[in-house]
Amino acid sequence: MTFLELKKKLTERFSQAGFEAADLEAHYIVCEAAGIPDREFALHAHEETPSDVPTRAESFLARRLTNEPWQYVFGHAPFRNLELAVGPGCLIPRPETEYSIDLMLDGLPRGASVCELGTGSGAISLALASERPDLTVVGTELSPAALKWAELNLKRLALPNVTFLRGDLFAPVAGRKFDLIAANLPYIPEGDRGKLPPNVRDFEPDEALFGGADGLDVIARALEQAPAFLTPVGRVFFELDPCNADRALELASNYLRTPALLHDQYGAVRFLTGRTCPPL
Repeated sequence: MTFLELKKKLTERFSQAGFEAADLEAHYIVCEAAGIPDREFALHAHEETPSDVPTRAESFLARRLTNEPWQYVFGHAPFRNLELAVGPGCLIPRPETEYSIDLMLDGLPRGASVCELGTGSGAISLALASERPDLTVVGTELSPAALKWAELNLKRLALPNVTFLRGDLFAPVAGRKFDLIAANLPYIPEGDRGKLPPNVRDFEPDEALFGGADGLDVIARALEQAPAFLTPVGRVFFELDPCNADRALELASNYLRTPALLHDQYGAVRFLTGRTCPPL
């Protein structure tokens, strides 16, 4: 069986199961199973597959047909210039969060200290530390399952300026102050559960997705606590659901000066930032 024949076989299976992007799904599975960069598939299309590739591809197919996220199936996800290990128990990094790194780094002074709340796979902490080796970054995470992925990624990347600690929000960093407090905390209202696609709703951890009735339970706690952990010119940078951004801004005005909402790369209101005092 050639790579092209295997791809056609998988495409048919995906089509029969009602997947809209059947050809693309099959393409990625064949490339992953064979260890071929997806942009180089055409170079190998008419070659015979090694004997283990169809078996591996069938295993991937079976999992994808249950709507398991492809990032979990393959065990990794791209984030900025990194390839992160991900799997059950941690949130899959999103493109919006990738974009937020540029906004966080804008104006961040050399040698700054950073705390990421709810680090999950470690995506934000590791990207900041990778792109700015001068930073000192600590990520906190309550979930042991998620923290396992963050620590695995840190071990793989061997970044000396990152530390991960287990605990709820600021509990593991009591007494410390930071120039940037970053977070992608759970922000989806519980009532929106049914609106989520099955690959998200049925596989990614509830504790990383849902933030109570209005989606702001955890974010509100973090905003209330944040001022005690900011340096005099420190700032927070939180990702939000566009639907509750205005309410988050209202909450932030109780604890921070100059709170503001920022847009993501798609034009949606996605981020909340604020300082302890106006920038110097």
